[in-house]
Amino acid sequence: MTLAFPVAVLLSVPITAYMQAGKGFRQFLVYSALLRLAAMVAMLFAKTPVQYIALIFLFYLPEAILGPTINYILAANYSDGIRGMRFGIANSVLYFSGLMTALCAGKILDVNQEFFRQIYFVVGALGAAGGIALALIPASQKAEPWQNPITKTIQILKQNREFRLFELNFFIYGIGFLLLTPVIPLYLVDVMKMSYTEISYARGFIGSLGLIAFSPFAGRIHDRLNPFDSSAKVFALISLFPILLFVGMFAGKQFVFLAYIVYSFAMAGISIVWNLGTIHFAARGEEISLQAIHLTLTGVRGIFAPLFGFLAMNFAGYWAPFLLSFLMFGISAILMAKASKKIAPVAPRYYP
Repeated sequence: MTLAFPVAVLLSVPITAYMQAGKGFRQFLVYSALLRLAAMVAMLFAKTPVQYIALIFLFYLPEAILGPTINYILAANYSDGIRGMRFGIANSVLYFSGLMTALCAGKILDVNQEFFRQIYFVVGALGAAGGIALALIPASQKAEPWQNPITKTIQILKQNREFRLFELNFFIYGIGFLLLTPVIPLYLVDVMKMSYTEISYARGFIGSLGLIAFSPFAGRIHDRLNPFDSSAKVFALISLFPILLFVGMFAGKQFVFLAYIVYSFAMAGISIVWNLGTIHFAARGEEISLQAIHLTLTGVRGIFAPLFGFLAMNFAGYWAPFLLSFLMFGISAILMAKASKKIAPVAPRYYP
Protein backbone atom coordinates (compact mmCIF):
# COMPACT_ATOMS: atom_id res chain seq x y z
CA MET A 1 0.00 0.00 0.00
CA THR A 2 2.95 2.32 0.70
CA LEU A 3 4.02 1.89 -2.93
CA ALA A 4 0.57 2.72 -4.33
CA PHE A 5 1.20 6.48 -4.54
CA PRO A 6 4.77 6.28 -5.93
CA VAL A 7 3.72 3.77 -8.59
CA ALA A 8 0.72 5.91 -9.54
CA VAL A 9 2.72 9.13 -9.97
CA LEU A 10 5.49 7.21 -11.74
CA LEU A 11 3.01 7.08 -14.63
CA SER A 12 2.51 10.85 -14.66
CA VAL A 13 4.58 11.61 -17.78
CA PRO A 14 2.95 9.02 -20.09
CA ILE A 15 -0.57 9.66 -18.77
CA THR A 16 -0.32 13.44 -19.14
CA ALA A 17 1.19 12.98 -22.61
CA TYR A 18 -1.86 10.91 -23.56
CA MET A 19 -4.10 13.54 -21.96
CA GLN A 20 -2.53 16.28 -24.09
CA ALA A 21 -3.12 14.18 -27.20
CA GLY A 22 -6.84 14.18 -26.44
CA LYS A 23 -9.33 17.01 -26.21
CA GLY A 24 -7.84 18.59 -23.12
CA PHE A 25 -7.60 18.15 -19.39
CA ARG A 26 -11.28 18.60 -18.48
CA GLN A 27 -12.50 15.24 -19.75
CA PHE A 28 -9.61 13.54 -17.99
CA LEU A 29 -10.56 15.19 -14.70
CA VAL A 30 -14.09 13.88 -15.14
CA TYR A 31 -12.75 10.40 -15.96
CA SER A 32 -10.52 10.59 -12.88
CA ALA A 33 -13.48 11.58 -10.73
CA LEU A 34 -15.49 8.61 -11.98
CA LEU A 35 -12.55 6.24 -11.46
CA ARG A 36 -12.15 7.36 -7.85
CA LEU A 37 -15.85 6.96 -7.19
CA ALA A 38 -15.93 3.51 -8.81
CA ALA A 39 -12.90 2.36 -6.80
CA MET A 40 -14.45 3.35 -3.50
CA VAL A 41 -17.85 1.89 -4.41
CA ALA A 42 -16.03 -1.38 -5.12
CA MET A 43 -14.41 -1.08 -1.68
CA LEU A 44 -17.83 -1.86 -0.20
CA PHE A 45 -17.43 -5.39 -1.58
CA ALA A 46 -13.66 -5.95 -1.12
CA LYS A 47 -12.90 -9.18 0.75
CA THR A 48 -9.11 -9.67 0.52
CA PRO A 49 -5.99 -7.56 1.14
CA VAL A 50 -5.07 -7.82 -2.56
CA GLN A 51 -8.43 -6.39 -3.58
CA TYR A 52 -8.07 -3.64 -0.99
CA ILE A 53 -4.59 -2.62 -2.21
CA ALA A 54 -5.67 -2.73 -5.87
CA LEU A 55 -8.57 -0.36 -5.13
CA ILE A 56 -6.29 1.99 -3.17
CA PHE A 57 -3.98 2.09 -6.20
CA LEU A 58 -6.90 2.93 -8.50
CA PHE A 59 -7.89 5.74 -6.14
CA TYR A 60 -4.32 7.13 -6.23
CA LEU A 61 -3.93 6.78 -10.00
CA PRO A 62 -5.56 10.16 -10.84
CA GLU A 63 -2.77 11.86 -8.85
CA ALA A 64 -0.69 11.34 -12.00
CA ILE A 65 -2.67 14.09 -13.73
CA LEU A 66 -4.16 16.08 -10.84
CA GLY A 67 -0.91 17.78 -9.83
CA PRO A 68 0.11 18.82 -13.36
CA THR A 69 -3.42 19.94 -14.19
CA ILE A 70 -3.76 22.00 -11.01
CA ASN A 71 -0.46 23.72 -11.85
CA TYR A 72 -1.77 24.48 -15.32
CA ILE A 73 -4.99 25.96 -13.88
CA LEU A 74 -3.11 27.98 -11.26
CA ALA A 75 -0.68 29.40 -13.80
CA ALA A 76 -3.56 30.32 -16.10
CA ASN A 77 -5.56 32.14 -13.43
CA TYR A 78 -3.15 33.60 -10.86
CA SER A 79 -0.23 35.97 -11.31
CA ASP A 80 3.17 35.13 -9.88
CA GLY A 81 2.82 37.73 -7.12
CA ILE A 82 -0.32 36.21 -5.56
CA ARG A 83 -0.34 32.53 -6.57
CA GLY A 84 1.61 31.18 -3.60
CA MET A 85 -0.49 32.92 -0.98
CA ARG A 86 -3.76 31.84 -2.60
CA PHE A 87 -2.52 28.26 -2.78
CA GLY A 88 -1.34 28.52 0.83
CA ILE A 89 -4.83 29.55 1.97
CA ALA A 90 -6.28 26.58 0.09
CA ASN A 91 -3.67 24.34 1.77
CA SER A 92 -4.73 25.58 5.20
CA VAL A 93 -8.35 24.70 4.44
CA LEU A 94 -7.23 21.33 3.07
CA TYR A 95 -5.20 20.33 6.11
CA PHE A 96 -7.75 21.64 8.60
CA SER A 97 -10.58 19.69 6.97
CA GLY A 98 -8.29 16.67 6.70
CA LEU A 99 -7.47 16.82 10.39
CA MET A 100 -11.12 17.09 11.41
CA THR A 101 -12.11 14.28 9.05
CA ALA A 102 -9.34 12.03 10.36
CA LEU A 103 -10.46 12.58 13.94
CA CYS A 104 -14.06 11.78 13.01
CA ALA A 105 -13.01 8.70 11.06
CA GLY A 106 -10.96 7.49 14.02
CA LYS A 107 -13.98 7.80 16.32
CA ILE A 108 -16.13 5.89 13.84
CA LEU A 109 -13.56 3.09 13.52
CA ASP A 110 -13.34 2.87 17.31
CA VAL A 111 -17.04 2.01 17.28
CA ASN A 112 -16.67 -0.61 14.54
CA GLN A 113 -13.57 -1.09 12.40
CA GLU A 114 -15.70 -2.59 9.59
CA PHE A 115 -17.10 0.89 8.95
CA PHE A 116 -13.93 1.60 6.92
CA ARG A 117 -15.93 0.60 3.83
CA GLN A 118 -18.52 3.33 4.35
CA ILE A 119 -15.78 5.86 5.13
CA TYR A 120 -14.02 5.01 1.86
CA PHE A 121 -17.29 5.37 -0.01
CA VAL A 122 -17.66 8.93 1.32
CA VAL A 123 -14.02 9.59 0.40
CA GLY A 124 -14.70 8.38 -3.14
CA ALA A 125 -17.77 10.62 -3.49
CA LEU A 126 -15.87 13.67 -2.23
CA GLY A 127 -12.89 12.85 -4.45
CA ALA A 128 -15.21 12.66 -7.45
CA ALA A 129 -16.82 15.98 -6.54
CA GLY A 130 -13.39 17.59 -6.25
CA GLY A 131 -12.33 16.34 -9.68
CA ILE A 132 -15.49 17.65 -11.32
CA ALA A 133 -15.09 21.01 -9.55
CA LEU A 134 -11.55 21.29 -10.98
CA ALA A 135 -12.88 20.50 -14.45
CA LEU A 136 -15.27 23.47 -14.20
CA ILE A 137 -12.49 25.99 -13.49
CA PRO A 138 -11.69 28.00 -16.65
CA ALA A 139 -8.15 27.99 -18.03
CA SER A 140 -7.82 30.26 -21.05
CA GLN A 141 -4.28 29.39 -22.07
CA LYS A 142 -3.53 26.52 -24.40
CA ALA A 143 -1.60 23.46 -23.28
CA GLU A 144 1.27 22.10 -25.33
CA PRO A 145 0.62 19.70 -28.20
CA TRP A 146 1.34 16.01 -27.62
CA GLN A 147 4.88 14.69 -28.04
CA ASN A 148 6.47 11.33 -27.30
CA PRO A 149 6.73 11.41 -23.48
CA ILE A 150 10.24 9.93 -23.24
CA THR A 151 11.63 12.18 -25.97
CA LYS A 152 9.90 15.22 -24.47
CA THR A 153 11.22 14.51 -20.97
CA ILE A 154 14.80 14.12 -22.19
CA GLN A 155 14.48 17.26 -24.27
CA ILE A 156 13.18 19.35 -21.35
CA LEU A 157 15.85 18.10 -18.94
CA LYS A 158 18.60 18.78 -21.49
CA GLN A 159 17.45 22.24 -22.50
CA ASN A 160 16.00 23.63 -19.26
CA ARG A 161 19.12 23.76 -17.13
CA GLU A 162 17.56 25.52 -14.14
CA PHE A 163 14.65 23.08 -14.00
CA ARG A 164 17.07 20.15 -14.23
CA LEU A 165 19.10 21.55 -11.33
CA PHE A 166 15.96 22.14 -9.27
CA GLU A 167 14.78 18.56 -9.82
CA LEU A 168 18.20 17.10 -8.98
CA ASN A 169 18.35 18.99 -5.68
CA PHE A 170 14.72 18.14 -4.91
CA PHE A 171 15.44 14.49 -5.64
CA ILE A 172 18.13 14.49 -2.94
CA TYR A 173 15.69 16.02 -0.43
CA GLY A 174 13.02 13.49 -1.43
CA ILE A 175 15.29 10.54 -0.72
CA GLY A 176 15.92 11.91 2.77
CA PHE A 177 12.19 12.32 3.37
CA LEU A 178 11.05 8.97 2.01
CA LEU A 179 13.70 6.81 3.65
CA LEU A 180 12.14 7.74 6.99
CA THR A 181 8.62 6.60 6.05
CA PRO A 182 9.03 2.93 7.12
CA VAL A 183 11.33 3.82 10.02
CA ILE A 184 9.30 6.37 12.02
CA PRO A 185 6.27 4.16 12.85
CA LEU A 186 8.54 1.39 14.16
CA TYR A 187 10.69 3.88 16.04
CA LEU A 188 7.74 5.52 17.81
CA VAL A 189 6.21 2.21 18.87
CA ASP A 190 9.23 -0.03 19.53
CA VAL A 191 11.82 2.45 20.79
CA MET A 192 9.88 5.38 22.22
CA LYS A 193 7.08 3.10 23.55
CA MET A 194 4.50 5.71 22.62
CA SER A 195 0.83 4.84 22.75
CA TYR A 196 -1.29 5.17 19.63
CA THR A 197 -2.98 8.15 21.23
CA GLU A 198 0.41 9.87 21.70
CA ILE A 199 1.44 9.02 18.15
CA SER A 200 -1.83 10.36 16.76
CA TYR A 201 -1.38 13.55 18.76
CA ALA A 202 2.22 14.02 17.53
CA ARG A 203 1.80 13.05 13.88
CA GLY A 204 -1.82 14.05 13.37
CA PHE A 205 -2.53 17.06 15.55
CA ILE A 206 0.87 18.71 16.07
CA GLY A 207 2.03 17.65 12.60
CA SER A 208 -0.90 19.56 11.08
CA LEU A 209 -0.88 22.74 13.17
CA GLY A 210 1.98 24.43 11.33
CA LEU A 211 0.55 23.41 7.98
CA ILE A 212 -2.79 24.96 8.89
CA ALA A 213 -1.44 28.14 10.47
CA PHE A 214 1.68 28.79 8.38
CA SER A 215 0.70 27.77 4.83
CA PRO A 216 -0.59 31.22 3.70
CA PHE A 217 2.56 32.87 5.10
CA ALA A 218 4.73 30.23 3.41
CA GLY A 219 2.90 30.91 0.17
CA ARG A 220 3.57 34.62 0.53
CA ILE A 221 7.28 33.94 1.06
CA HIS A 222 7.26 31.72 -2.05
CA ASP A 223 5.74 34.59 -4.06
CA ARG A 224 8.67 36.83 -3.12
CA LEU A 225 11.53 34.35 -3.56
CA ASN A 226 12.71 32.12 -6.36
CA PRO A 227 12.04 28.40 -5.78
CA PHE A 228 15.71 27.65 -5.10
CA ASP A 229 15.82 30.21 -2.29
CA SER A 230 12.55 29.15 -0.66
CA SER A 231 13.52 25.46 -0.97
CA ALA A 232 16.87 26.09 0.71
CA LYS A 233 15.18 27.65 3.73
CA VAL A 234 12.55 24.97 4.29
CA PHE A 235 15.01 22.11 3.61
CA ALA A 236 17.35 23.56 6.23
CA LEU A 237 14.47 23.76 8.70
CA ILE A 238 13.31 20.18 8.15
CA SER A 239 16.88 18.90 8.62
CA LEU A 240 16.22 19.42 12.34
CA PHE A 241 13.38 16.89 12.23
CA PRO A 242 15.42 13.63 12.12
CA ILE A 243 17.93 15.02 14.63
CA LEU A 244 15.21 15.84 17.17
CA LEU A 245 13.63 12.42 16.69
CA PHE A 246 16.97 10.77 17.37
CA VAL A 247 17.60 12.94 20.45
CA GLY A 248 14.24 11.78 21.74
CA MET A 249 15.72 8.30 22.12
CA PHE A 250 17.85 9.65 24.98
CA ALA A 251 15.99 12.75 26.15
CA GLY A 252 12.37 11.62 26.12
CA LYS A 253 9.11 11.95 24.23
CA GLN A 254 9.03 15.73 24.48
CA PHE A 255 11.65 15.84 21.72
CA VAL A 256 9.37 13.79 19.47
CA PHE A 257 6.63 16.39 19.96
CA LEU A 258 9.18 19.18 19.31
CA ALA A 259 10.30 17.35 16.17
CA TYR A 260 6.74 17.38 14.86
CA ILE A 261 6.36 21.09 15.60
CA VAL A 262 9.42 21.70 13.39
CA TYR A 263 8.07 19.25 10.82
CA SER A 264 4.68 20.93 10.59
CA PHE A 265 6.14 24.38 9.91
CA ALA A 266 8.74 23.07 7.46
CA MET A 267 6.15 21.05 5.54
CA ALA A 268 3.99 24.14 5.10
CA GLY A 269 6.79 25.61 2.98
CA ILE A 270 7.75 22.33 1.33
CA SER A 271 4.16 21.70 0.26
CA ILE A 272 4.13 25.07 -1.51
CA VAL A 273 7.47 24.46 -3.24
CA TRP A 274 6.61 20.85 -4.15
CA ASN A 275 3.35 21.91 -5.80
CA LEU A 276 4.24 25.30 -7.31
CA GLY A 277 8.02 25.29 -7.75
CA THR A 278 8.04 23.95 -11.31
CA ILE A 279 5.79 26.76 -12.58
CA HIS A 280 8.74 29.13 -12.22
CA PHE A 281 10.69 27.21 -14.87
CA ALA A 282 7.82 26.65 -17.31
CA ALA A 283 7.08 28.58 -20.46
CA ARG A 284 3.46 29.58 -20.77
CA GLY A 285 1.39 26.44 -21.31
CA GLU A 286 4.27 24.12 -20.33
CA GLU A 287 3.25 23.71 -16.68
CA ILE A 288 1.65 20.30 -17.20
CA SER A 289 4.80 18.76 -18.68
CA LEU A 290 7.18 20.06 -16.01
CA GLN A 291 4.97 19.04 -13.09
CA ALA A 292 4.45 15.62 -14.70
CA ILE A 293 8.24 15.12 -14.77
CA HIS A 294 8.39 16.30 -11.15
CA LEU A 295 5.74 13.77 -10.13
CA THR A 296 7.36 10.94 -12.08
CA LEU A 297 10.68 11.58 -10.33
CA THR A 298 8.79 11.51 -7.03
CA GLY A 299 7.57 8.06 -8.01
CA VAL A 300 11.10 6.94 -8.90
CA ARG A 301 12.51 7.79 -5.48
CA GLY A 302 9.37 6.46 -3.80
CA ILE A 303 10.14 3.01 -5.19
CA PHE A 304 13.60 2.62 -3.62
CA ALA A 305 14.05 5.21 -0.85
CA PRO A 306 11.73 3.60 1.76
CA LEU A 307 13.44 0.23 1.22
CA PHE A 308 16.82 1.96 1.60
CA GLY A 309 15.75 3.42 4.95
CA PHE A 310 14.37 0.10 6.16
CA LEU A 311 17.60 -1.74 5.30
CA ALA A 312 19.73 0.95 6.96
CA MET A 313 17.67 0.60 10.14
CA ASN A 314 17.94 -3.18 10.16
CA PHE A 315 21.66 -3.42 9.45
CA ALA A 316 22.96 -0.41 11.40
CA GLY A 317 20.24 0.65 13.84
CA TYR A 318 17.89 3.61 14.08
CA TRP A 319 20.70 6.15 14.09
CA ALA A 320 21.58 5.31 10.46
CA PRO A 321 18.38 6.42 8.68
CA PHE A 322 18.11 9.50 10.91
CA LEU A 323 21.69 10.50 10.06
CA LEU A 324 21.21 9.76 6.35
CA SER A 325 18.02 11.81 6.30
CA PHE A 326 19.75 14.74 8.03
CA LEU A 327 22.60 14.61 5.49
CA MET A 328 20.20 14.48 2.53
CA PHE A 329 18.20 17.43 3.84
CA GLY A 330 21.37 19.40 4.57
CA ILE A 331 22.99 18.69 1.20
CA SER A 332 19.84 19.63 -0.70
CA ALA A 333 19.51 22.87 1.31
CA ILE A 334 23.12 23.84 0.54
CA LEU A 335 22.76 23.02 -3.16
CA MET A 336 19.51 24.98 -3.39
CA ALA A 337 21.14 27.98 -1.69
CA LYS A 338 24.08 27.87 -4.12
CA ALA A 339 21.76 27.59 -7.11
CA SER A 340 19.71 30.52 -5.84
CA LYS A 341 22.71 32.83 -6.21
CA LYS A 342 23.22 31.80 -9.84
CA ILE A 343 19.63 31.72 -11.08
CA ALA A 344 18.81 34.29 -13.71
CA PRO A 345 16.02 36.69 -12.70
CA VAL A 346 12.75 35.91 -14.44
CA ALA A 347 10.16 38.62 -15.07
CA PRO A 348 6.90 37.90 -13.25
CA ARG A 349 4.09 36.58 -15.44
CA TYR A 350 0.73 38.25 -15.07
CA TYR A 351 -2.24 36.49 -16.62
CA PRO A 352 -5.67 37.94 -17.22
